[in-house]
Amino acid sequence: MELLQLRYFYESAKNGSFAKTAEKYMVPATSVSASVRRLERELGCTLFDRTSNRIRLNDSGIKLKASLDAVFSELDRAVGELTSPERDTRKIKLLVRAMRGKITDRIIEYNSNHPRIAFKTSFDFGKVNIEDYDIIIDEETDKYRGYERLPLYTSRIGLRASANSPLCGRKLTLRELSDERFISIGEDNALHRRLLDACEKAGFVPNIVVQSNDLTCNRKFIESGVGIGISRIEEAAASPNGKTCSLDVVDFCETQVICAYFKKASAYGNIAHFLEYLKKK
Repeated sequence: MELLQLRYFYESAKNGSFAKTAEKYMVPATSVSASVRRLERELGCTLFDRTSNRIRLNDSGIKLKASLDAVFSELDRAVGELTSPERDTRKIKLLVRAMRGKITDRIIEYNSNHPRIAFKTSFDFGKVNIEDYDIIIDEETDKYRGYERLPLYTSRIGLRASANSPLCGRKLTLRELSDERFISIGEDNALHRRLLDACEKAGFVPNIVVQSNDLTCNRKFIESGVGIGISRIEEAAASPNGKTCSLDVVDFCETQVICAYFKKASAYGNIAHFLEYLKKK
């Protein structure tokens, strides 16, 4: 019985796929499948129920995975204590779902001081396998179960309109904006969800005429008067070009906490160093 066999089994047990395990370890899926088969022969039992297009843990597999949860957690912790950032050759896999501009700046700053450390960064708001990432940047939420949470930023959220809009300078309620057009971010973006929830509480569904993850495009649409947009107050204040105004909406007082999510067992070496950098900044 080899450690790699157990690693292949454990990863496949977590993600329910030999193909995903093969992608993570950069080997053919047949190698993963064959390795698990050898492990099953050595143990004298099957660990997965297999069909033509999926695998599922059976009772024996569930028992082995439960044991390996503790074994690999302790092993990864011990490896982490022995691995310094100078010796760690892992690429940091980063999923950014919030504060994209600020996090991009942090990566650039960090990379300029630590050019040896490489990143694989994704700005994806859709359905992804979060197990593929070492660090996830997103708003405070309970959907990343099993992950440690490191709060990074607290931001106020507001609504903005073109500086020529008659809405500027008035005290408003969100309900008074029910006939207005809105500019929003991508479907699964945290700010988009905040906008939908707030409008629902006010009793209407917002008329979203533009929805894009390109923040520059969204800003231009707001400036030109195409619609009202949601944004972080700090980010809007950082680029005061006079083309937009912050709306005084008395019942839209939102605060958003942005966190870094990570697995404690793998937060050593390069990953721990970068997390500490984010925390200091």
